[in-house]
Order: sequence, then C-alpha cells, then structure tokens
Amino acid sequence: MNTPLFLSRISLKSVALIAIALSSLAYSSCTQESYESGDGEYSLMTAEFVEAHTNGESKLVSVMTDEGDSLLLTTPVERKWATTADSTYRALLYYNKVGEKAEPMSISNIPTPVIHQASDLKKEVKMDPVKFISSWKSRNRRYLNLGLILLTGSTEKEITHTIGLLCDSIVTSDSGQQHVYLRLYHDQGGVPEYYSMEGYVSIKVSWLPCKLNDGDIVNVAINTYDGMINRQFVY
Repeated sequence: MNTPLFLSRISLKSVALIAIALSSLAYSSCTQESYESGDGEYSLMTAEFVEAHTNGESKLVSVMTDEGDSLLLTTPVERKWATTADSTYRALLYYNKVGEKAEPMSISNIPTPVIHQASDLKKEVKMDPVKFISSWKSRNRRYLNLGLILLTGSTEKEITHTIGLLCDSIVTSDSGQQHVYLRLYHDQGGVPEYYSMEGYVSIKVSWLPCKLNDGDIVNVAINTYDGMINRQFVY
C-alpha cells in the first residue's frame, strides 16, 4: 500500500492548473453507469472506484474494483502519484471493457489520509468549510467514501488546501457496539473561494484506530458552508 499521509496537500498556482493539480478530486460521477448513451467512442466507458496495483517499475497494471472484480489493464499506465513499485493505490478509473481486460481512459488518485488521534495533533485543528455531496460505504466494506466540493480560485503563488482525518474518541456501548467519532480536517490555506471543484476522499477501514465488527458505527463530522453535519456509516 502506498505510504499513508495524514494530510493530503492540494497545490494551486492558477485557474489553468486546477484541473491538473486537483486531478484526484476532479470527477463528479460515483456510479458505474456508461459515460454517455449511443454508440460513440465513450458509449461503453465505465467509472469504477478501485484499488490499483503497480508492478516492479511503478506502473499501474491491474485493478480490483469495489465490486470485487479483478481486471488487468490493456497497457501499463504511468502516473506521477504512483511512485512505489509493487504497491496499491486508491483510484477512480474510467475504462472500456476489452474482453476480460480494462482499457484505461482515465485514472486518478483518490486521497486516503491516515487517521490520527486529535489529541496528538500539535497544531491548530482546522475545519474550514467544504460543500458536502454524498457518502457511502464501498461494496467490499474496505472504504468509507465522501463526495465533497472544495472552493478554489486564481493565485500567482503556490498555496494549498490540506485535507486530513482526526479521531476524537471511540465509545463502546454496554452491548459492545463501537462508535468511532472522526472529524474532517480541512485547511483552506488561503486559497481563494471562487470556483467549485468536486471530488472524493476515501477512508480506509483498516486504518481506523480500532477493528470494526458488524453493527459498529463510524461518525464523520464535516464543517460545511451550511453548518456542521454528521455522516454515519453502519459497518
């Protein structure tokens, strides 16, 4: 697995660079439907959240979808974010099915921040607002996913959004049910708030500070432009 980072920094230099700098947050679809109807070039293209695997040369060569399908890519893919050989990365893949393989049309990294105890953070806890879109548990129960919108804008210097996850507490009920309380850390970092950029954050279940059992609940507090909300995932 790629080395977990507590904070995912997203750099911006100008509006023209947003689509590249935020490539891991640049897709609005979380379904597995075709890209468009008809018989065009993209009519059979599918979008899947996947675990993407690299070979010994750090090239992406295969994926495992959240539905449990293992697919070889028709051609190895190089990405700047895939830097470790023989490793696994969380990604969003757009592809065409070619026989039993996937012809990649686009693949982007999905941030999966490691979860730290809030009490261990030695800096100010930032909860700058985001726009909340959706939340869901992956079919394979390995990820808890958040669909978010960050507000961005033009700037001449390099400044960053910072995304992370904090654990405030774990409470066990008398019946043994665990309640995990997380917070979304977000530092706007001085980035202007003019334009919307939609994307995703995946919470890797195995990186939670406790092992989840059936019926346990993960709560994620998110500060939005409409106030604080809490999203619950029943495991």
